[in-house]
Amino acid sequence: MAGYIRQSSINDGDTVTASLFNNEYNQLLAAFNATSGHKHDGTAAEGPVIALIGDSGLTTPLNKIQIDTPNDEIGFHIDVSGTSTEQFKLLDGGIIPITNNDIDLGTSSLQFKDAFFDGTVTLDGLVIGSATSITDVDTDLTSVSASDDTVASAKAIKTYVDSQVTASDLDFSGDTGGSQSIDLDSQSLTLTGGTGIDTTGSAQAMTFAIDTAVVVDKTTAQTLTNKTIDLDNNTLSNIEVDNLKAGVLDTDITSVSASDDTLASSKAIKSYVDTQVATIPVGDITSVVAGAGMTGGGTSGDVTLDVVGGTGITANANNITIDATVATLDGSQTLTNKSGNISQWTNDAGYLTAETDNQTLSFSTPTLTISNGNNVNLSTLTTGLITASSTDTFTNKTIDADGTGNSITNIEDANIKAAAAIDATKIADGSVTSAEFQYINTLSSNAQTQIDSKQATIDSSARLNANLVGDGSVDNTEFGYINGVTSAIQTQINTANADIATKASAGFAVAMAIAL
Repeated sequence: MAGYIRQSSINDGDTVTASLFNNEYNQLLAAFNATSGHKHDGTAAEGPVIALIGDSGLTTPLNKIQIDTPNDEIGFHIDVSGTSTEQFKLLDGGIIPITNNDIDLGTSSLQFKDAFFDGTVTLDGLVIGSATSITDVDTDLTSVSASDDTVASAKAIKTYVDSQVTASDLDFSGDTGGSQSIDLDSQSLTLTGGTGIDTTGSAQAMTFAIDTAVVVDKTTAQTLTNKTIDLDNNTLSNIEVDNLKAGVLDTDITSVSASDDTLASSKAIKSYVDTQVATIPVGDITSVVAGAGMTGGGTSGDVTLDVVGGTGITANANNITIDATVATLDGSQTLTNKSGNISQWTNDAGYLTAETDNQTLSFSTPTLTISNGNNVNLSTLTTGLITASSTDTFTNKTIDADGTGNSITNIEDANIKAAAAIDATKIADGSVTSAEFQYINTLSSNAQTQIDSKQATIDSSARLNANLVGDGSVDNTEFGYINGVTSAIQTQINTANADIATKASAGFAVAMAIAL
């Protein structure tokens, strides 16, 4: 091997010492030293030039750079689905892809900086910024793409514009005279003014001016004669008193026109109002008298009137209300110590006319009087009468807790019979069955505390320490030494000791073969 010099020869029967191995291995290390070892520069002492750079540890690398000496090329190969596929090659004057339209130069997120070319760049499409891809250069604009995917050459633009302008007419028309046209190649257009219009041409501009002797402009002071201004479509502003026609402005409105054809001055309005107000009595109110249902009043200073309430009526600061002692037409109330003809009481269907009408009346007294004169003394009923405060035992009764308006509350442990045990699925979210619930019967302490104190699950991410096996004298590192053992360790050691010379000679030979 290039860079390696054998240090000794070993024959059968020779004693193999550590120094023999050390000398040979030191030479191997020197041969592969990164700075002073063999260089593979093509000389006999340094070894041949490396023609292949590829995946480390593979006899047949998939990702590699290969020197092709016969063809003077350098090929670049990439692993594509388990196959080493050549992507491109370097050769004299070119970087050539192996497959057409297969390799990108950069990505949308990882881009090259600047590109410099001294030659022709051939593209299928060019995207500038976020615009549509440009696929061609138009040299004839008489027919173009329906999309913005081409650009026009300067010659094509000039040719098309010239063809559109040459021999074209400019069509125009005035208020009268019909349609007119001029030949842009041979004729010129003259703009002339009309009545009250003057024209002036200068520096490719035509200026139109109004003749103020004939028509009105916005800024010139002029006097209009025999003109009518329609104020429905116009605005007349800055009118002053002296602009008004005589008789339009009233300066005394004690007597005015019978029609709405004059305007009053501010002075005239003030004088008239002051005269009318002067006739109104002035001074303080001398007396305020409280009427029926009210109290207060007075003859001087600030006076207050109070509204007086009555039985069941309360006078508040902002309203008058009826309190709970007064029965209302639609209120839900209990009448106490009342008498009357029940036929005059009304329900949703009309008047009660007989004892058979379906009504329930509640009174504080124990006697219910029916309109026909019959009396029922509720206080004499000792059985079958249930009140809000009575203590009663139901027999053969069923209470539907789901019924509208029903509810059963204040159930205590003593109210539940042993035979009516609650199923575990009725507890919490119902996910624990009665059988699962029974498992806690033998717990002696907190279940989660006991679980947390146990050894973690043993798997590839939570392995068992070796010192927990046997007497604990073997640690993880020592336990790892048996990895790869194929038979009894002690048997192998005994065999090796019996034939150490033979094993050493064979081992040295193997080492030399590997090194070479």
